[in-house]
Amino acid sequence: MSQTEVLAIWGAVTGTIGTVAGLLGLWLRFRQHGLDKAKLLCESTFGFDSPNRPTHKLTIRSIGRRPVVIDNIRYFIMPRDWKQRITKTWQYKKGRWLWHQEPKQKAKLNEGEKTEIGISLPNGITITEIHKVEVVDQTGKAWPVKWLASSRLQNVATQETLDEFTKENDKRIVNVTGYRLGEKFFLETIFNTKPGRTGTPCGRSFWFIDLKKYQEKLQNVKDVQSDMFLSGETEEIQ
Repeated sequence: MSQTEVLAIWGAVTGTIGTVAGLLGLWLRFRQHGLDKAKLLCESTFGFDSPNRPTHKLTIRSIGRRPVVIDNIRYFIMPRDWKQRITKTWQYKKGRWLWHQEPKQKAKLNEGEKTEIGISLPNGITITEIHKVEVVDQTGKAWPVKWLASSRLQNVATQETLDEFTKENDKRIVNVTGYRLGEKFFLETIFNTKPGRTGTPCGRSFWFIDLKKYQEKLQNVKDVQSDMFLSGETEEIQ
């Protein structure tokens, strides 16, 4: 092999290496540029502390390099009229059927930080009427929230009263109310533990994951414990 051929091969090799290095450097710069941006991951969770005390909230995490300031939460309400439902995209562009919730304090999130914002809706709007949610930052960019379908929201984010009864005599009284709170069940008992109807009301609550366990406890309180309390045999519902 002549010296000229060797130099030609060496030039081809170094040229290829230079091209690959250039492409790799360009990819790294592009990747770095992609990382050096604001990015939010937004999720929703639903629950209850007790009846009429929901703990529904949004969790917002910053997973980008640049800090982000949360400006407001935008809720998209499903129109109730079928004609408006057909044109809901146009309705939203016109600013209709939207609800904006502003955080009590502007939250600035750096990379790796998170904040939680309780879901707050106006009177007359139920959570099952919300079909999409966005977090809007101070630049006006909207970040989608992972949100449940209406049928799923009905199961996990709503409450209903299942059972109610009152038993009393001339000295004591027992009130019992049972609820479905999301996918759990809640039994609330209120009873007067002192002689006389002017005594101090006391109460005890019970949580259940299983409907059957809830029904068994309800039946026990109704058929056994309430009568024992009213007769003075016991001083509380357990």
